[in-house]
Amino acid sequence: MRTALRLLGTRYGIALILLVIVLVIVTLGRTVLDNGRGSSATDAIGPTVATVPRSADPFSSLGDDGVDESVAAAPSLSKGAADAATVATRFANAWVRKPGVTGDQWRAGLKPDASTELMASLAETDPADVPTATITGATQLQANGGTTVARIPAEGGTIVLGLQVAGGRWQVTSLDWEVA
Repeated sequence: MRTALRLLGTRYGIALILLVIVLVIVTLGRTVLDNGRGSSATDAIGPTVATVPRSADPFSSLGDDGVDESVAAAPSLSKGAADAATVATRFANAWVRKPGVTGDQWRAGLKPDASTELMASLAETDPADVPTATITGATQLQANGGTTVARIPAEGGTIVLGLQVAGGRWQVTSLDWEVA
């Protein structure tokens, strides 16, 4: 026993006693301050500060400058010009497969509502290769930035048309087929 007391009186013994006291205080402090809220390794003793949510945009907290970019300006149409749904439906009806129609007749039916770029891309298309002959539902429009997308249900899939205003009227600028 004397040897143990003599060892505690040395500098190593005092360091050991202080280490035990610090561990007891930290353990008691965590137990008392926890109050049953389930501690984690990141909990701190003392006041806590709420974290600030981070945003991908570092300037998002600066406020709005008053410009609403989500609302595009309405396109400028000529007086009496057909609306986007009418143009899309008319184009889709001309596009579907019809027996006995030549390529030139088929393209002539598309031309009034198609852009020159789209007509150029359809120049070598055989109307017999069109994947549907029947439109089965109403045209649904969706604004998409500077263009409008028309989705027209048809037998076997959906006709997807991109429309833009050019020269004061709606024109079909792109054509796609989504298989059902």
